Amino acid sequence: MKRRDFLKMSMASSPLLLAGCSIWPHLCRSCHPDQEAANKTTAATAPVEIAEPNENADLAETQDVSPKKTQLQLSDELLKDQRAKSVYFSQDFPDDIYFKGEKFDTMKTLTMKFRAVQKNIGFGNFNLISMDDFFRFSTASASIGGITAAEKKFLEEIFYFDAQKYGFTGQKVMHKFTDNVPKNKAVKIPRSGHYLIGGESVEVYNRVRKDIGESLILTSGVRANAKQFHLFFEKALSTQGNVSKASRSLAPPGYSFHGRWDFDVGKIGYGLKNFSDDFANTDEYKRLLDLGYINIRYTQSNLLGVRFEPWHIKVEDV
Repeated sequence: MKRRDFLKMSMASSPLLLAGCSIWPHLCRSCHPDQEAANKTTAATAPVEIAEPNENADLAETQDVSPKKTQLQLSDELLKDQRAKSVYFSQDFPDDIYFKGEKFDTMKTLTMKFRAVQKNIGFGNFNLISMDDFFRFSTASASIGGITAAEKKFLEEIFYFDAQKYGFTGQKVMHKFTDNVPKNKAVKIPRSGHYLIGGESVEVYNRVRKDIGESLILTSGVRANAKQFHLFFEKALSTQGNVSKASRSLAPPGYSFHGRWDFDVGKIGYGLKNFSDDFANTDEYKRLLDLGYINIRYTQSNLLGVRFEPWHIKVEDV
């Protein structure tokens, strides 16, 4: 089924889905946007990007690794400093929680369904859909076959699970499984494949771009619950089911400030290094710090159980 036909059928079966939303003009074009049309609709609110959208860009955030230590060395580090898990984020710790057996298999199956829906509706649009939207799009596709009751229960259990048990101590931002980002306020940033929420988030981004220059690009914007589930599952699969390790690189569903106003930036042409400590060595990062009004949410000294993220821009305190 062609993507346009798929979307028409999905919209017909769910008339409220994305109704009045600012992403409607871009449906089916988010992966290869009509740049001339996009510039006309967004030029007043956002600068023009010079990097092309990359459907795998968000996944780059999950691929970096930390320095290697033995289990004994890690235990010693934990006794000395509770931040050891953040520093050695890509290693296994004795108290890490794993998804095994049926849980791992269910997570793998759902990951394939998240991938399929993202492919069908487009990378950019997928950033904005709620879990209810995800269920409807899954049901509308014969190849996906919908979401089973057991799979939905699994998703809800993960969403409402206390992430502190993973070792993640950040705040919960999205409190309901069905919570969604305000699509009617979403502003598409040209050639990035991402959206920001209009208002302070766009204002901060525009200010940063003006002060730093066009070498600074948006690498990840607003993410609704479906997107965060997808990224978290992809990371957990890569860690062989170690969800504690996954949470040290990606906030569990419901806990990501990308669901509010925060966003990620990088240096054009820097590739995967934009999601590593290497970004902290760039002139762009140093200038971000020098500006003073830019905050990094996950600093080197954070006690949230999260790795250092020099690319993550904090827009608001909740």
